[in-house]
Amino acid sequence: MKFQRLFFAVLVILCVIVTFSETYSQSFGRIRALKERAITIIQRKNHFVTRVLDSYGISYECNQEGIVVRIGVDDQWNDVTRIDIVPLVNDDETGFRVTAHNIFFDTNRGMFHLVSQLVIR
Repeated sequence: MKFQRLFFAVLVILCVIVTFSETYSQSFGRIRALKERAITIIQRKNHFVTRVLDSYGISYECNQEGIVVRIGVDDQWNDVTRIDIVPLVNDDETGFRVTAHNIFFDTNRGMFHLVSQLVIR
């Protein structure tokens, strides 16, 4: 009788440990996948911003991560503190379609605004 109780208790503990480890590994895998996706999105955003600045012939500087940190406007360098990309959409019969992007550069000298029809890739 005592052996059966001990065996049952050990079996329950093993089930809890296995269940917890599987749940933890699945959560860790999901977190890792989300982090990788976030890195991809940030890289695409940074590449898009540099392509737009190149298309307008605007000078810029990037940091080691490829983030635009300064832009040259009116023969002056402006420190970029934030970049917002806002899609312009058109509602047609098939649904919403992105037609262009508003790009706002928040800098130490104020806000700069560009509009681009380039596609984010």
